[in-house]
Amino acid sequence: MKIQLKAMNPPVDDMRILGQLLRCPEGEKAQAVGDYLFSSNSQMIYTTIDCLPLKAGMRVLEIGFGNGKHLPYLLEKAPQLQYVGGELSTAMVAEATAYNHQWVQEGRATFYQVTAEALPITEQPFQLCFSVNTIYFIDDLARYCATMYQRLAPQGLVALTFIDKAVGEKAPFAKEGFQFYTPEQIADILAKAGFTAITQKPFREVLTTKNGKEITRDYWVVTGEK
Repeated sequence: MKIQLKAMNPPVDDMRILGQLLRCPEGEKAQAVGDYLFSSNSQMIYTTIDCLPLKAGMRVLEIGFGNGKHLPYLLEKAPQLQYVGGELSTAMVAEATAYNHQWVQEGRATFYQVTAEALPITEQPFQLCFSVNTIYFIDDLARYCATMYQRLAPQGLVALTFIDKAVGEKAPFAKEGFQFYTPEQIADILAKAGFTAITQKPFREVLTTKNGKEITRDYWVVTGEK
Protein backbone atom coordinates (compact mmCIF):
# COMPACT_ATOMS: atom_id res chain seq x y z
CA MET A 1 0.00 0.00 0.00
CA LYS A 2 1.43 3.33 -1.07
CA ILE A 3 0.87 6.23 1.32
CA GLN A 4 0.93 9.62 -0.39
CA LEU A 5 0.96 12.95 1.42
CA LYS A 6 -0.19 16.16 -0.21
CA ALA A 7 2.50 18.51 -1.46
CA MET A 8 4.03 20.44 1.40
CA ASN A 9 6.09 23.58 1.77
CA PRO A 10 9.26 23.40 3.90
CA PRO A 11 8.48 23.54 7.64
CA VAL A 12 11.07 26.31 8.18
CA ASP A 13 11.96 29.33 6.06
CA ASP A 14 15.67 29.48 6.90
CA MET A 15 17.32 27.31 4.22
CA ARG A 16 20.46 26.73 6.29
CA ILE A 17 18.41 25.38 9.20
CA LEU A 18 16.28 23.34 6.79
CA GLY A 19 19.42 21.69 5.42
CA GLN A 20 20.47 20.72 8.95
CA LEU A 21 17.02 19.33 9.73
CA LEU A 22 16.90 17.31 6.52
CA ARG A 23 20.09 15.58 7.62
CA CYS A 24 18.75 14.84 11.11
CA PRO A 25 15.16 15.86 12.03
CA GLU A 26 15.11 16.88 15.67
CA GLY A 27 13.48 19.23 18.14
CA GLU A 28 9.98 20.67 17.91
CA LYS A 29 10.07 20.58 14.10
CA ALA A 30 11.04 16.89 13.85
CA GLN A 31 7.59 15.52 13.02
CA ALA A 32 6.90 18.26 10.46
CA VAL A 33 10.30 17.69 8.85
CA GLY A 34 9.63 13.94 8.72
CA ASP A 35 6.33 14.51 6.94
CA TYR A 36 7.98 17.00 4.58
CA LEU A 37 10.72 14.50 3.74
CA PHE A 38 8.19 11.76 3.07
CA SER A 39 6.04 14.07 0.97
CA SER A 40 8.98 15.08 -1.23
CA ASN A 41 10.80 11.72 -1.32
CA SER A 42 8.00 9.15 -1.43
CA GLN A 43 8.12 8.59 -5.19
CA MET A 44 11.89 8.06 -5.06
CA ILE A 45 11.42 5.59 -2.20
CA TYR A 46 8.69 3.63 -3.96
CA THR A 47 10.70 3.54 -7.19
CA THR A 48 13.69 2.18 -5.27
CA ILE A 49 11.59 -0.52 -3.63
CA ASP A 50 10.23 -1.49 -7.05
CA CYS A 51 13.82 -1.95 -8.24
CA LEU A 52 14.56 -4.49 -5.48
CA PRO A 53 14.30 -8.22 -6.34
CA LEU A 54 12.28 -8.96 -3.21
CA LYS A 55 11.57 -12.60 -2.38
CA ALA A 56 9.97 -14.38 0.57
CA GLY A 57 12.00 -14.40 3.77
CA MET A 58 14.69 -11.97 2.65
CA ARG A 59 16.47 -9.80 5.18
CA VAL A 60 16.40 -6.14 4.09
CA LEU A 61 18.51 -3.30 5.48
CA GLU A 62 17.58 0.36 4.93
CA ILE A 63 19.73 3.34 5.82
CA GLY A 64 17.78 6.51 6.64
CA PHE A 65 14.12 5.46 6.94
CA GLY A 66 12.74 8.80 8.12
CA ASN A 67 9.24 8.43 9.58
CA GLY A 68 8.91 4.96 8.03
CA LYS A 69 5.56 5.52 6.33
CA HIS A 70 6.76 3.61 3.26
CA LEU A 71 7.34 0.42 5.23
CA PRO A 72 3.91 -1.18 4.62
CA TYR A 73 4.52 -0.91 0.87
CA LEU A 74 7.85 -2.70 1.24
CA LEU A 75 6.73 -5.44 3.63
CA GLU A 76 3.66 -6.28 1.54
CA LYS A 77 5.85 -6.91 -1.52
CA ALA A 78 6.82 -10.44 -0.46
CA PRO A 79 5.93 -12.83 2.40
CA GLN A 80 7.91 -12.84 5.64
CA LEU A 81 10.41 -10.14 4.76
CA GLN A 82 12.63 -9.17 7.69
CA TYR A 83 13.38 -5.45 7.83
CA VAL A 84 16.13 -3.66 9.75
CA GLY A 85 16.51 0.12 9.55
CA GLY A 86 19.26 2.47 10.68
CA GLU A 87 18.56 6.17 11.24
CA LEU A 88 20.52 9.13 12.62
CA SER A 89 17.50 10.85 14.17
CA THR A 90 16.14 9.51 17.46
CA ALA A 91 12.90 11.37 16.73
CA MET A 92 12.46 9.47 13.45
CA VAL A 93 13.19 6.15 15.18
CA ALA A 94 10.33 6.92 17.57
CA GLU A 95 8.02 8.04 14.73
CA ALA A 96 8.73 4.98 12.59
CA THR A 97 8.38 2.58 15.52
CA ALA A 98 5.01 4.04 16.50
CA TYR A 99 3.69 4.13 12.93
CA ASN A 100 4.77 0.53 12.23
CA HIS A 101 3.97 -0.90 15.66
CA GLN A 102 2.20 -3.94 14.18
CA TRP A 103 5.24 -4.94 12.13
CA VAL A 104 7.47 -4.35 15.16
CA GLN A 105 5.25 -6.50 17.40
CA GLU A 106 5.29 -9.29 14.79
CA GLY A 107 9.09 -9.20 14.69
CA ARG A 108 9.13 -8.17 11.05
CA ALA A 109 10.68 -4.72 11.56
CA THR A 110 13.40 -3.33 13.81
CA PHE A 111 14.52 0.30 13.92
CA TYR A 112 17.93 1.39 15.22
CA GLN A 113 19.42 4.79 15.98
CA VAL A 114 22.94 4.89 14.52
CA THR A 115 25.67 7.47 13.98
CA ALA A 116 26.16 8.98 10.54
CA GLU A 117 29.02 6.65 9.65
CA ALA A 118 27.66 3.42 11.19
CA LEU A 119 25.37 0.57 10.19
CA PRO A 120 23.15 -1.44 12.55
CA ILE A 121 25.06 -4.35 14.09
CA THR A 122 23.29 -7.67 13.50
CA GLU A 123 24.40 -11.28 13.56
CA GLN A 124 22.84 -12.33 10.25
CA PRO A 125 23.73 -10.85 6.84
CA PHE A 126 21.26 -9.14 4.53
CA GLN A 127 20.15 -10.08 1.03
CA LEU A 128 19.25 -6.48 0.17
CA CYS A 129 20.37 -3.04 1.31
CA PHE A 130 18.93 0.26 0.08
CA SER A 131 19.11 3.93 0.89
CA VAL A 132 17.34 6.98 -0.53
CA ASN A 133 18.74 10.52 -0.33
CA THR A 134 21.30 9.81 2.39
CA ILE A 135 24.64 9.57 0.61
CA TYR A 136 25.02 13.37 0.63
CA PHE A 137 25.65 13.32 4.39
CA ILE A 138 28.23 10.51 4.67
CA ASP A 139 31.77 11.82 5.08
CA ASP A 140 33.58 8.68 3.92
CA LEU A 141 31.21 7.12 1.41
CA ALA A 142 33.84 4.70 0.09
CA ARG A 143 34.38 3.17 3.52
CA TYR A 144 30.63 3.14 4.15
CA CYS A 145 29.96 1.19 0.94
CA ALA A 146 32.73 -1.24 1.83
CA THR A 147 30.95 -1.86 5.13
CA MET A 148 27.67 -2.41 3.26
CA TYR A 149 29.46 -4.99 1.13
CA GLN A 150 30.60 -6.84 4.24
CA ARG A 151 27.08 -6.88 5.71
CA LEU A 152 25.52 -8.41 2.60
CA ALA A 153 25.16 -12.13 2.00
CA PRO A 154 26.73 -13.64 -1.16
CA GLN A 155 24.75 -12.46 -4.24
CA GLY A 156 23.31 -9.68 -2.10
CA LEU A 157 22.33 -6.38 -3.73
CA VAL A 158 22.71 -2.73 -2.75
CA ALA A 159 20.60 0.11 -4.20
CA LEU A 160 21.51 3.76 -3.68
CA THR A 161 19.05 6.43 -4.82
CA PHE A 162 20.01 10.09 -5.07
CA ILE A 163 19.20 13.35 -6.78
CA ASP A 164 21.12 14.20 -9.94
CA LYS A 165 24.17 16.28 -9.04
CA ALA A 166 23.20 19.17 -11.32
CA VAL A 167 19.78 19.35 -9.67
CA GLY A 168 20.98 18.95 -6.09
CA GLU A 169 23.64 21.63 -6.30
CA LYS A 170 20.96 24.20 -7.18
CA ALA A 171 18.86 23.46 -4.09
CA PRO A 172 18.83 26.52 -1.77
CA PHE A 173 18.97 24.31 1.37
CA ALA A 174 22.05 22.40 0.17
CA LYS A 175 24.70 25.11 0.45
CA GLU A 176 26.24 23.51 3.54
CA GLY A 177 26.73 19.89 4.58
CA PHE A 178 25.68 18.24 1.31
CA GLN A 179 27.93 16.31 -1.10
CA PHE A 180 26.32 15.45 -4.42
CA TYR A 181 27.51 12.79 -6.86
CA THR A 182 27.16 11.73 -10.46
CA PRO A 183 26.00 8.16 -11.13
CA GLU A 184 29.45 7.42 -12.54
CA GLN A 185 31.06 8.46 -9.27
CA ILE A 186 28.75 6.22 -7.25
CA ALA A 187 29.30 3.32 -9.64
CA ASP A 188 33.06 3.75 -9.22
CA ILE A 189 32.77 3.81 -5.42
CA LEU A 190 30.68 0.63 -5.46
CA ALA A 191 33.10 -1.10 -7.81
CA LYS A 192 36.05 -0.26 -5.57
CA ALA A 193 34.10 -1.67 -2.60
CA GLY A 194 33.83 -4.98 -4.45
CA PHE A 195 30.40 -4.76 -6.07
CA THR A 196 29.84 -6.07 -9.60
CA ALA A 197 27.03 -6.04 -12.18
CA ILE A 198 26.53 -2.33 -11.42
CA THR A 199 23.58 -0.59 -13.05
CA GLN A 200 22.70 3.11 -13.33
CA LYS A 201 18.98 3.77 -13.86
CA PRO A 202 17.76 7.33 -14.52
CA PHE A 203 14.34 8.53 -13.40
CA ARG A 204 12.44 11.81 -13.53
CA GLU A 205 9.55 13.07 -11.46
CA VAL A 206 7.54 16.28 -11.32
CA LEU A 207 6.85 17.68 -7.86
CA THR A 208 4.04 20.15 -7.22
CA THR A 209 4.30 22.57 -4.32
CA LYS A 210 1.31 23.73 -2.26
CA ASN A 211 1.37 26.91 -4.35
CA GLY A 212 0.92 24.86 -7.53
CA LYS A 213 4.46 25.33 -8.85
CA GLU A 214 5.85 22.32 -10.72
CA ILE A 215 9.45 21.26 -10.15
CA THR A 216 11.18 18.68 -12.34
CA ARG A 217 13.61 16.45 -10.45
CA ASP A 218 16.00 13.98 -12.08
CA TYR A 219 17.37 11.19 -9.92
CA TRP A 220 19.25 7.90 -10.14
CA VAL A 221 19.04 4.41 -8.72
CA VAL A 222 22.46 2.76 -8.81
CA THR A 223 22.65 -0.91 -7.87
CA GLY A 224 25.49 -3.36 -7.37
CA GLU A 225 25.74 -7.07 -6.56
CA LYS A 226 28.09 -8.81 -4.16
